[in-house]
Amino acid sequence: MDPAPVCVVLEDDAILVDRFTDRLSSLLEELPRDFHFCSLGYSRPKTAPLLPYSTHVGIPTSVWYLTGYLLSLDGSEYLVNHLPVRGPVDSWIGLSMFSNWDNMLGYALGVGVHSKARNEPQITRKDLRKILRFRAFAAMVPLCHQKMMMSGASSASPSPIGRSWRQKDTDIVYSGNAI
Repeated sequence: MDPAPVCVVLEDDAILVDRFTDRLSSLLEELPRDFHFCSLGYSRPKTAPLLPYSTHVGIPTSVWYLTGYLLSLDGSEYLVNHLPVRGPVDSWIGLSMFSNWDNMLGYALGVGVHSKARNEPQITRKDLRKILRFRAFAAMVPLCHQKMMMSGASSASPSPIGRSWRQKDTDIVYSGNAI
């Protein structure tokens, strides 16, 4: 099957990892051809698992702060069909992902509308196609991040004193913390 047309969307302050194009190529090779969305740089609650799909690709249960992502033509049509955007677009896209888990798998994982993990279910890729209405994926290791500013700092003069609000959110995993 031929590759689907995709668009790379990056925040204006996104910082790309070394060998970005090589890593992006590996990610594109492993993504299913019918994907809608793939996050390249993000944050997620520590309690929101990133389920392994392949070596470089995971299935997020929730992500926020979309520093960078891939969007397929089918993905853009999916999002247009679910307008209007409610709140910031990255939160709206995250909620679209979250809605994938309002089912028995979400119950087993303790995500979606469910609050407590039950067990680690085994699920096939065929079953995932049925479950994932918004076919969203994420790079297992983020390919971009945003520079974390200190509180009260501007981009022109970062403050050496204080902590960023991101550093205070200890229950969140930020791609900017790892790179």
